[in-house]
Amino acid sequence: MSRRRVSAHVYGPVARLGWFLLYVAVLLVPLLLTWTVIGSPGTDPGEAIVLSAGLVAFSALVVTVVLPARLPPLIATFGIETILGIHKLIALIAVALVLLHFGGVLLVDPRGVSILDVFHTTWAARAALVSTAALVLVVVLAIRRPRTLPRYEGWRLVHNGLVAVVLTTAWLHVWWLRHLISHTLLAAWFILTGLLLVGLAVRRWIWLPMRSRKHSYVVEEVRQVPGDGVTLAIRADGHGGVPFDAGQFAWLKIGSTPFVFEEHPFSIASTAEHPERKEFTIKALGDFTELLSALRPGRKVFLDGPYGGFTIEGQDKAPGFVLIAAGVGITPLLSMLRTLADRGDSRRHLLIVAARTENQLMLRPEIEELRARLNLKVVEVLSRPDADWTGETGRITKSLLIRYLPRRPNRLQYFLCGPQSMVGSVSTELAQLGIPLRRIHTERFGAV
Repeated sequence: MSRRRVSAHVYGPVARLGWFLLYVAVLLVPLLLTWTVIGSPGTDPGEAIVLSAGLVAFSALVVTVVLPARLPPLIATFGIETILGIHKLIALIAVALVLLHFGGVLLVDPRGVSILDVFHTTWAARAALVSTAALVLVVVLAIRRPRTLPRYEGWRLVHNGLVAVVLTTAWLHVWWLRHLISHTLLAAWFILTGLLLVGLAVRRWIWLPMRSRKHSYVVEEVRQVPGDGVTLAIRADGHGGVPFDAGQFAWLKIGSTPFVFEEHPFSIASTAEHPERKEFTIKALGDFTELLSALRPGRKVFLDGPYGGFTIEGQDKAPGFVLIAAGVGITPLLSMLRTLADRGDSRRHLLIVAARTENQLMLRPEIEELRARLNLKVVEVLSRPDADWTGETGRITKSLLIRYLPRRPNRLQYFLCGPQSMVGSVSTELAQLGIPLRRIHTERFGAV
């Protein structure tokens, strides 16, 4: 079966540097253009600074929208967790610049605070006021979210709606000012950014759902698994299945149409050699997993994906893999092992699985089956073992790694998946053992 393969070096340091330079350019190009067209002798420095802050703020807002826009190369390069972290950081920078711009306008504009009179001010000022108010509301709701714990889908709907208002009114504010867009270069820049935002919206909310509908799946089986989990098996509905790389994830939608708003990202746990059938093993948490448990065979579901660069593809020359998981983090690693088994891989691999109690060790029968098909050593580590537990106890430490890692461990490829705390601590331990960072691949679970 022919499959899409991704070379390991495609999404390496060079790709990260390329994306970084691209985003720096997006942020700084309007600044350079601004100082080119308004930085001539005689221009008021205060006005130039205020305008520059506003333009860079707008560019930063555009970047915050592009980052989580589900562009596969971007997700594969940085990972969804890093992208969301950068998204939040640049959003805070944008807010600071917007407030600087807003306060500066009140100081340098001859009309002063009178521009805040929504009944008598200009349309450009009205758009700015709406955009600023919506942006402040976005920040307030984001800060309050950890304390109020609203239902995620409702919060996400309000968040996305407010972001759309912020960007639309900010773009209209600049356009209606007419001052900056009277310059050809800046006018071209804003037209291009407007088209980019419209294109991203069309792709995200129209094209991706239409693609999901064309490649829909139906539920084949839903079963409870030890460790308080649910495994959902789905089969392609009238097509050969969407190819994916072992370790990738997809957003899952349940409903009569792929245009439903509620969706959740889950790692694919099945083999990449048979994309027509996919499995997801999901920790039983919240209303959505209860909905999964109630699904019946034949129910149609939709996938948006695959996404992610957390994969063994392109690692054919590696002498072996060390896979380290905690909890439901075993799911993408199980996909890797199943794929290796189906390919008849004969290399030596090590799987370390951590959990609190023995009952929370997920997918043990599936792992045991893979031991018979692979040259695989499995180490289970419990932090709260029962009295009759004979395996490893505590957490995954440097001493434990030294005991089980093979000789010449710096030649292996390491894949870590689990909570932020585990992935961070084990990554540090591996680095202290001399494992090159380029050989440590991570996927973290946490709040969206």
